[in-house]
Amino acid sequence: MATMDTFFYSDLGGRTENEDSATILEESGKGMLAVIADGLGGHGGGAKASQTAMRTVLELFSAKKVTEPADLSPWFEQANQQVSALQTPDCKMKTTMVMLHIKDDMAMWAHVGDSRLYHFVNGKLTEQTVDHSVSQMAVFRGEITQDQIRGHEDRNRLTSALGGSGKIKPELSEKIALSGAEHAFLLCTDGFWEYVYEEEMAQALQGAASARDWMEKMGQCLVSHAKPGHDNNSAAAVIWRE
Repeated sequence: MATMDTFFYSDLGGRTENEDSATILEESGKGMLAVIADGLGGHGGGAKASQTAMRTVLELFSAKKVTEPADLSPWFEQANQQVSALQTPDCKMKTTMVMLHIKDDMAMWAHVGDSRLYHFVNGKLTEQTVDHSVSQMAVFRGEITQDQIRGHEDRNRLTSALGGSGKIKPELSEKIALSGAEHAFLLCTDGFWEYVYEEEMAQALQGAASARDWMEKMGQCLVSHAKPGHDNNSAAAVIWRE
């Protein structure tokens, strides 16, 4: 019999306001939805933007049926409209968002911005989302490596976020069958992955007794690497075992 263990948190870090939002919701007949959103502080209203986006998709999760990854696209568009409606000439609030949906033994995910999802199968990292950022474009051009995104001067410049102009096109995963293996998913803001490296995520997963235990081990890595005044950091962990 399959089991699913989950845990999430959101932390102020070294800042005066937490502009991240994070949650995991499970509903009978609907499955599980994990959501991480990171409000962009440079635009003002980041906390309101991330909270609005998260609340919008949670309401849709409770009301709508999801069978394919494409079903998640309208959720991002509606969240984009809700965030955009709150903007003023002096406050162009924006937010990233990444979500994971699991029902029965099928998983799918989608994202906009540089909040990431990592997918581990039997303890090994097999997939991660691609940032919508200027730094990621530099990777594609061969100017820097993927690891060098963490220290790149343009790391915080996004190419897509909720609250932007025009139609939002989230990046969608394939529909993933979970049967026959152990699957672990990590959703996190850039304030988390900046200080927790992929090899540390995998090492922490080895022998982790629970999703909370995995997160706490990664949290120790974050604290050891973080600099004074570091960003808000938020993450959600989901471990599916059969």
